[in-house]
Amino acid sequence: MFLHIRSKFIVLLLATGLLPLIVGTVVYITIYKQKMIEETEHISLQELSHVTFAIETIFLKAQTNLLLTSENPAFSRYFTEPKRQSDWKNEQVKALRQLQLLFPEATSVSAFIDVSGNEITKMVLKKISPEVNLTAMIRDTPFFVPGLSQPPGGIYQGEPYIRPETQLWVIPFVAPVHVEGNIAGLIYFDLNLEYFGNRLKGNMSSENHAFLLERGGKILAQTIIPIGESKDLPNVSDLDQSPFFRGIMKDVLEGKEGVRRFTTTMGRNYMVSFQPVPSSLWSVMVITHLPQGITDIIPLGQFFPIFILTFIFIIIIAFIMAKRISDPVKEVVTGTQIISRGDFTHRIKTKMTDELGELARSFNKMAEYLQKTYQDLKSTNTQLTQSAKLAAVGELAAGVAHELNQPLMVIRGYSQELLDGDSIPEWIKKDIKLIESQTTRMMKIINHLRAFARQSSGTFEQVDLNAVINDSFTLITQQLKHHNIEIIYELDNNIPRIWGDHNRLEQVFLNLITNAKDAMEEKGGGTLTVKSQLIYNNGKNKDSIKNVRVLFSDTGAGISEEIYDKIFDPFFTTKEVGKGTGLGLSIAYSIIKDHGGTIDVESIAGMGTKFIIEFPVDRRKVPRSKEAMSNSPINSRIQKNRGGIYEPRNNPDS
Repeated sequence: MFLHIRSKFIVLLLATGLLPLIVGTVVYITIYKQKMIEETEHISLQELSHVTFAIETIFLKAQTNLLLTSENPAFSRYFTEPKRQSDWKNEQVKALRQLQLLFPEATSVSAFIDVSGNEITKMVLKKISPEVNLTAMIRDTPFFVPGLSQPPGGIYQGEPYIRPETQLWVIPFVAPVHVEGNIAGLIYFDLNLEYFGNRLKGNMSSENHAFLLERGGKILAQTIIPIGESKDLPNVSDLDQSPFFRGIMKDVLEGKEGVRRFTTTMGRNYMVSFQPVPSSLWSVMVITHLPQGITDIIPLGQFFPIFILTFIFIIIIAFIMAKRISDPVKEVVTGTQIISRGDFTHRIKTKMTDELGELARSFNKMAEYLQKTYQDLKSTNTQLTQSAKLAAVGELAAGVAHELNQPLMVIRGYSQELLDGDSIPEWIKKDIKLIESQTTRMMKIINHLRAFARQSSGTFEQVDLNAVINDSFTLITQQLKHHNIEIIYELDNNIPRIWGDHNRLEQVFLNLITNAKDAMEEKGGGTLTVKSQLIYNNGKNKDSIKNVRVLFSDTGAGISEEIYDKIFDPFFTTKEVGKGTGLGLSIAYSIIKDHGGTIDVESIAGMGTKFIIEFPVDRRKVPRSKEAMSNSPINSRIQKNRGGIYEPRNNPDS
């Protein structure tokens, strides 16, 4: 059973621990992936900006210096000062060399030609023979005629073409030379595409790829495969055939700027960032591979060990927590089973302060309550058994009293006959009188015992309280004398009769006398004072009589404060087992309540106890039924006192 509970706790804790781990991992990967994409986009845009700036710098540098070269007087004066043409050619060589030295790795040829395409001055690379005639080559190029139509200060950038002598792709730049408002010649200057490719590589990371595109879609330079000596320039449409990529290329070739993401036909994710080169009709495009799976985001060599260690840690914590939770549950269940079998002395041991600890403490309190209740029930059962025995003894005593009464009557009769005779000496008559008086006394006690043992009729009649007091002492006077207890009577013969039950009131008084006897017996004797008196409303006249009061005051051991509020509770007793039932004062209280009266107590431990009983004189204040009793104002007072509050009276006579 407990293994089943522990297994449930383990499964629950594992689910509770693994779910956040899995969710956290997914969230972490998602956030990390998004962060990587944002970082990748940032790097891509940075590299795009660097590459575009580098390409633009090349164009601006080439165009600016070509324009400055075309404005050199050596080129225009070559036509206006024929006598110094050789001098101007030398200056032209210096100017072309200076232009070529700006791009030592990129230029193949720089030259000055006339409007017919005839070579005037040229500068060539070392691997190009100086004897190469540029006239035929330049005259047939697509940029020759557009170059002649350029205004002063204009520069024309031609389409890429392959130089025949080098078989390299180059970009031609031409600037016109004007003389007196008319074009006189062209300055030619080219840059090979390999130079642009190298510039792309120099500004790109190894993860990204850059492309230099012209508006027709031709790839002029790239970082993946050098253009080299290929016959044709590749087209950007060859990179991917997906419709989304073609849409991106449309924006690129239109000179737009932006960032797009797309998935290739092979299912790989890429990001494309692009922007135009301001000084040309070209655009730069950077393609970046985006993370797709977890291995693209986090290397398994780093992530998997961390995940496994976390998983093992969660399992260990789950087992420890399940044991810590299930063990107290086991203790509680075991404890409840033991208590349910009747062992109310068992207590659940726990040091926990949480809900389980509170539950265990509640069970312990319940066990304590059950143990006390069980002990009370056992005590009550014992006392009820004893009460039943006493009731049986009472019935037996009534029967024995009846049987004893017959021979006593015979003895008394013969004693009286002997006393009536004249032949008996006086000294014998004296003894016979003693026999006759004691026999009469015994018959009186037996008759009173029989009357006391009879069940009350339950009907109220006018009762003389002084007579009830005297009858109560009849059965116990000899016992009081035997225990050295002096009886002091202070009875008021003027008290009126009250409405009540003689036998039941005698039972109350006899119980109080017996308790006083037991209390003084412990001290070796004492004094019992019984008093009856009138209580007046105002003044001492017959019409102002309120109640009749009876007091029983002893000099016994008294009542301690600890039990002061419990003496009227059923089955409560301070006497040894077999000497009291704990019902005497409780029954006395009920009888007094039925008579509309009250009972109070005053006691000082070690000095004595006084019981004060009051009965109403007015018959209308005496309950006639239990229902009337429960609704009477007198009962309200009794019920209040019943709660354990019995305030001592400082002046019993008041």
